[in-house]
Amino acid sequence: MSQRRALENIRVVDFSWVRAGPWATRWLGALGAEVIKIEWPESERGRLPSTTTPQHLDVNLNTSGNFNDTNVNKKSLSLNVRSAKGLQVVKRLIAISDIVIENFSSRVLRNWGLSYEELCRIKPDIVYVSMSGYGHTGRNHNYTTFGPVAQAVAGLTF
Repeated sequence: MSQRRALENIRVVDFSWVRAGPWATRWLGALGAEVIKIEWPESERGRLPSTTTPQHLDVNLNTSGNFNDTNVNKKSLSLNVRSAKGLQVVKRLIAISDIVIENFSSRVLRNWGLSYEELCRIKPDIVYVSMSGYGHTGRNHNYTTFGPVAQAVAGLTF
């Protein structure tokens, strides 16, 4: 008899990329959530091979150990959410999901027509997790950042 996992029957729409977001959703999947990663492979930086990729390997979008590690336990859907058809598909997916997670700057989902207010209109009880480096208000809210820069801005350099 298999043991039930904590997040079974929870569906997550994952717009995250690079490291922090994919790592968070990796663990949601490990705890039993159905994680559906929305992909746009032609611009996914996390898919690029790293310096540790063997040189004899044919470089393609599936040769990044980092991408494969942080995106285990997930389903994926390649979708252009900037198109009307793609946006409709993602809205239908959000309507049957429990959580939306992203780690863009504050302007990205809003520019796609997926602001928090719109997400709540689609699914009133949606849980929205935004991991933007500088938050959604303040002078830097439209900028993107990654861990080391955000740490330096906060005064946590070592």
